Amino acid sequence: MMAVSKLFGLIVLLYTIKNTNGHGSMTKPNNWFDHKKWLSKGVFDYVGMKPGLQCFSGCDYRGDEICPNEPHNCVVPYPGCSCMWHMNYTFIKKQTLFDPKLRTYLHAESPTYVLKHPWLAPGSAHIDSPCGVGGGNINGCNGECTQQGGYPKGPKAEEFFSTRSDYKTTTWLRGSVEEVAWGISANHGGGYSYRLCKVPEQGIVGVTEDCFRKTPLKFAGDKQWVQYGEDEKNRFEFEAVRTDLGTTPKGSQWTKNPIPACNGLSGGYFATEPFCPQGTQYPSPRKDLSGFGTNVFRNMTGFQFSIVDKVFVPTALGSGDYVLSFRWDCEQTPQVWNTCASIRLE
Repeated sequence: MMAVSKLFGLIVLLYTIKNTNGHGSMTKPNNWFDHKKWLSKGVFDYVGMKPGLQCFSGCDYRGDEICPNEPHNCVVPYPGCSCMWHMNYTFIKKQTLFDPKLRTYLHAESPTYVLKHPWLAPGSAHIDSPCGVGGGNINGCNGECTQQGGYPKGPKAEEFFSTRSDYKTTTWLRGSVEEVAWGISANHGGGYSYRLCKVPEQGIVGVTEDCFRKTPLKFAGDKQWVQYGEDEKNRFEFEAVRTDLGTTPKGSQWTKNPIPACNGLSGGYFATEPFCPQGTQYPSPRKDLSGFGTNVFRNMTGFQFSIVDKVFVPTALGSGDYVLSFRWDCEQTPQVWNTCASIRLE
């Protein structure tokens, strides 16, 4: 009876984790979802790195815009939010990441549960779009989207934005070092990479995962930052943990999510106290930089900061229009989160 009870508890736990609202998205440069809008009374602006708004971009897109042919598929209240574009239920074929210092959910009730999840072979898990699919389930989910998270048969982001012009294009210089950032709402551990793809003749609708795999960006230096808001004075610096071993494409560089979730498979989603009183999955850069972000008891807005890195822009790339793809491979869940932004290289 005890074994059955534990199994039932684990099933409930996993169901809840997969259905946590919001997850994570790129906050710098401005992603495709981040057009100017009213953020509060008197503030008409881009979301950018504003505190706690990492999933707020795109939330004003209606269900009948996201799913015009089958609007009933967009069953969540805000289907266009930037954190709703991802890949659900995706697994690796074999583990290629073995260094325990890179693991992010070692301390869980069922450690074997995560062994086929994307972060255990960074970059290799299949995704339907390098920029994310609305709801994460492009082919539907056999009526079980509530178990897999998101909603069914949403569009690819590159298809949705191919008919829009309200997104911002950021200018980068070839051979420069540029800043990038992302924000977490629900902390699924894992790690991430930034990649570039030159816009093909057919426009952004033609970008592919294969194209992005040709130009993974190298991170600049061994430091990264947590930044509260858009003022660089509100930064905290710490050592980054990066790897280029066992990654796809071979030799591509990935950075471990620096914010540790709490011990246990829920990561702190059910924690009644802040800052993981029972310990963290791995050492935290600072005591207050830990937990799940979204919390069922205390807040549903996620963390109030963005995670900042610097990347090298290859000199060998030609000038022109590119797309930047942020790919976050999770360890806690079988999910990959993607956001894209338009870049002009000069």
